[in-house]
Amino acid sequence: MKIDAKEILKPTVTLFTICLVIATLLAVTNLMTQDKIKQINEETTSASRALVLPGAKQFEDSANKLYAVGKNGGDVVGYVFTTKTKSYGGDLKVMTGIDKNGKVTGVVLLTISDTPGLGLNAQKENFRNQYLQNAPEKGFEVVKTGNAGEGQINAMTGATITSKAVTKCVNEAVAQYEKIKGGK
Repeated sequence: MKIDAKEILKPTVTLFTICLVIATLLAVTNLMTQDKIKQINEETTSASRALVLPGAKQFEDSANKLYAVGKNGGDVVGYVFTTKTKSYGGDLKVMTGIDKNGKVTGVVLLTISDTPGLGLNAQKENFRNQYLQNAPEKGFEVVKTGNAGEGQINAMTGATITSKAVTKCVNEAVAQYEKIKGGK
């Protein structure tokens, strides 16, 4: 059996041309939408910051971009931290607001991929509101049974991994706050 060069070359060139056209279209689409995506991300960040630190009217990113300083006029109201870790369903990204006195003022889950009906319940206000208390220097502790006391968070039934992951993110924010507070 003889192999003809045209039999191999024609489908190869056709496939290459199709891939080139698709890659070009994807690049053009990316170029056309990148500014809009950036704008939407900035709006989402701004809205989330206002939600987790309600007393602040404007926000300034720190020099190292690890946190934002919330201000009202010229007065510092508190700080907003974005932290991430791994959870049951993948990456978890949390934004935490802490006022200048060390009280957690808000927690928002920016990214979560956990199980619907279990881990995704971490997005519910009744779970997130458990953090709205003075931040313990050593961080919050997750408890599985009984009523949570000061510095403790009741784990969601069936979603202990998610509860611990959210708490880990909030605790990282508390640790960063303690560094800032200690440095001032």
